[in-house]
Amino acid sequence: MSKRLLALAEVTVVFALVHVTYRSFKHFTELGKQEGAAGLNFSTGSVMILFTLLLLWGCRRSFEEYGLTFKEWPYHLNIGLCWGVLPVIAAAIVVTTTHLEADPHRGPSGTVALIAAAGSLVYTLLLLLMFRKERSVLRRTPAWISLLILFVLLTVPLGVGWRSGRPVGNVFLTVLWLFLGAGFGEEIFFRGYIQSRINSAFGRPIHFLGVDLGLGLLVSSLFFGLIHVLNTVDYFDGRFDFSWWWGLMNVGAGSFFGCMREKTGSILPGAIAHGLSDVLQEIPSLMP
Repeated sequence: MSKRLLALAEVTVVFALVHVTYRSFKHFTELGKQEGAAGLNFSTGSVMILFTLLLLWGCRRSFEEYGLTFKEWPYHLNIGLCWGVLPVIAAAIVVTTTHLEADPHRGPSGTVALIAAAGSLVYTLLLLLMFRKERSVLRRTPAWISLLILFVLLTVPLGVGWRSGRPVGNVFLTVLWLFLGAGFGEEIFFRGYIQSRINSAFGRPIHFLGVDLGLGLLVSSLFFGLIHVLNTVDYFDGRFDFSWWWGLMNVGAGSFFGCMREKTGSILPGAIAHGLSDVLQEIPSLMP
């Protein structure tokens, strides 16, 4: 019991330290203020990655056991590509046909959040079913083709922004922080560190659709939702406007990425899917 309580306490303290660290950087430093004014967010993902790497190194924990591995990376790349594009296409169809809108600064409405959370659960079930009925095409596709497709997809916003008269440099930096900072940063921290740390203490006793699951999936998803709840909070300025719907929406997304990490043993497919979907979702805002 003490081992389990220690794991829960550890991830809670580290989560709080990470949040306060990058918020302090953005609030009190000139570089952080410039980053915010430019609409960028490199600091958040950078802090998450640094905390995770330093913690694993300092505690002499296995990077591979925490999902930081490049084993089978071509296959994991293909999984990330597939599930980075499909949800975006599905979401675009829903938004286009229902005319739903969400304010990126205030968070989604209850309707949008519920639809997104339900969609994440559907994607999760489809993901697990895909792993049970896996198509060999994901394993046979050469890595160079997948890398080329990924490069083309990541450059689409640059082309859209250029045609709309947006500064290409700004669009490039936006793509960079969404893919590396949000995609890799959040997956390394939430699915790499938090999920693995809780699993190491509680195990993964549940076997569902061919995947071993445990409390780590739930805890990492809840913390992932919480950090989005706090997106509209600024405790340094005394503003406590919690975005609970934003949090609910991302608990569902966290479950999706968490199941991907549990099945593959790596954060790489989730990081690619996460970062790519964030980049593609930016395209409508670049249109005239």
